[in-house]
Amino acid sequence: MGVERVPTQEQRELRLPYLPALDGLRGLAVAAVLVYHSRPSWAPGGYLGVTAFFVLSGFLIVGLMLRERELAGRIDLVAFWGRRARRLVPAVLLVTAGVLVVSLLTGDRSRSLVADAAAALGWVANWRFVLAHHSYGDLFSRPSPFQHMWSLAIEEQFYVVVPLVVVAALGRGERTRRGLLGLVLAGVVAASTALCIRFHPAGAGALRSYYGTDTRVAEPAVGALLALVLVGRAGLRRAGAAAAIALDVAGIAALAALALLVLHLRESADALYRGGFLGAALLSAIVVAAAVQGRFLARALAAPALVALGRISYGVYVFHWPIFVWLTPRRTHLDPLPLLALRGSITLVVAAASYALVEMPVRRGRVSRPVGLLGWADASIALLAGMVALTTVSVAPAATSVAATGAAPAPSPAAASP
Repeated sequence: MGVERVPTQEQRELRLPYLPALDGLRGLAVAAVLVYHSRPSWAPGGYLGVTAFFVLSGFLIVGLMLRERELAGRIDLVAFWGRRARRLVPAVLLVTAGVLVVSLLTGDRSRSLVADAAAALGWVANWRFVLAHHSYGDLFSRPSPFQHMWSLAIEEQFYVVVPLVVVAALGRGERTRRGLLGLVLAGVVAASTALCIRFHPAGAGALRSYYGTDTRVAEPAVGALLALVLVGRAGLRRAGAAAAIALDVAGIAALAALALLVLHLRESADALYRGGFLGAALLSAIVVAAAVQGRFLARALAAPALVALGRISYGVYVFHWPIFVWLTPRRTHLDPLPLLALRGSITLVVAAASYALVEMPVRRGRVSRPVGLLGWADASIALLAGMVALTTVSVAPAATSVAATGAAPAPSPAAASP
């Protein structure tokens, strides 16, 4: 443990201003995901909350890099990646430990847990599910407690690559080549959308195009393009009165359109892979732009409940799915609405505790960098070793017992319908 690092004046100036409306948008996005994962018939397109997260992440990350490049003359890649690691890693380590403990208690001895955990800890869960032919449509029939980690894997891969692209495109010296970066990002959007169409044959399940980094990178890239428009040398650009009103109207219309998609667009719809993801990303970008300008929509999104949920939305997303997998209708004997309330309440408590006791202390630098890196590596290895021990020691005797007695095995918790 070490002394908390207080940001310098220069570091504070490099940041974008805090906008409660963006936390409110995060709150809406994660709420859509929670409803979809608990009762998909209530919000068949609730998975599009992830698209909103992608767009917002691309906007904020590239916006921060643009501001740093303008004010400091360079982008500190090591510091950037360190901040991302401190933000993302702690909750993932916690949820992996939680899965291990609960698996011991509930008797879930699935060997796939090891591979799923390794992929989650290595930030390649999306490709793990592609290679395992584990369609997103299997989410409710044979779910993995790590299945939601696919989106975090894409974000982390984006965070690794996009700073290199930004640095290369902007170049060195006083002048920045924003036009070149814009062309590169626009090319990424076009190529990614084309690949999404290419890899999704009509009538196919939500697999390659749904999970692929190449097919989904268009969404954070749309957010990055928005950053090029809205972030200047002095920070966030402000629209004039008439433009702000027009943007507010467009933002409200875009949010209404997203709500309709959430209520009607299933993940199996071919239209989703033929421009649907891009359309949802563009709508999300319009909402972000309106929220940034601070008019009517921004005030609505800054509602205290939405902002509070948005602040802990990362933990809510990371912790919710294992909780949902284990708290099944069969286990709880609850109807859909009480079950959603129970799942949501436990998720909020766990996420809030993680935010206050683990995530924020790590982000504020109360753990020294060497200790943090060693802890990340050691914890990942220890958790994987625990998973291996769990499956190696427990699966084989169970299989032998079933073979000897002829009794049918009990369904695993992960196989139960959420």
